[in-house]
Amino acid sequence: MSTDTNRPPASRVRGPLTLRVAVGSKNPCKIEAVRKAFEDIFLKNNTATNDAVIEQDENEKSVQIVISSYNVPSGVSDQPFGDVETREGAMNRAKAAYDAACADIDSEDDYEHPDFAVGLEGGLEKQHYPQTESEKQNSQNMPEELWCMAWMAIVGSSSKSCTAAKAQGDNFSSEDKDQASTSWGYAKTGAFLLPPALCALVLNKNMELGDADDEVFKRVNSKHGGGTVGILTDGEIDRADYYVHALKLALVPWIRP
Repeated sequence: MSTDTNRPPASRVRGPLTLRVAVGSKNPCKIEAVRKAFEDIFLKNNTATNDAVIEQDENEKSVQIVISSYNVPSGVSDQPFGDVETREGAMNRAKAAYDAACADIDSEDDYEHPDFAVGLEGGLEKQHYPQTESEKQNSQNMPEELWCMAWMAIVGSSSKSCTAAKAQGDNFSSEDKDQASTSWGYAKTGAFLLPPALCALVLNKNMELGDADDEVFKRVNSKHGGGTVGILTDGEIDRADYYVHALKLALVPWIRP
């Protein structure tokens, strides 16, 4: 393994870096999205060798992602509307997941506490975009459009573990875990327009999007499967894929600390 001659002598540590991530949901799509995003970022950009030479088998990953998941409240309405409420729900879930993970710990070993906690919250935005001059003049009479989106919130720290994915060449100096400061990352998914049938059920019958999806497309518990984005794109983008991009963006504060 090559080393930078300008760096101080590296210590030698056995085994992969273990990164503990608490997720504020038991939804398998959200858990898989978190796993995929963290593995992509930390396995690609792992710079733990700035501080230690990792001794491991050839087939062993340099970073082991250990995920714990918790049913925690969002602190917002069951069907959030708008960026403010949806982002708040994601942040509340991340905080609650961290607290739940800490409460699970039997020992007082600091290194058993989660390195990261993640909250994912889906929401809707009410908009209407008049396309013609007539529509512009009568915009108040136009039916509201609903746009689907989601917010990601990640809480971590400036510790060596959390910043192990910092970009090559980044000169940020990581801290020991017990002295590291807390930091947050946020990102929002792309938004897409919902069909009128779904909009009508959500707006007129106060249904959650997942329930409206099940009724319109004759499915059961679709939000634990491919989700609305999955059925609308005919499987091209499933719910886990939809979250991964935004989760990676939410990790920017640890890629470029």
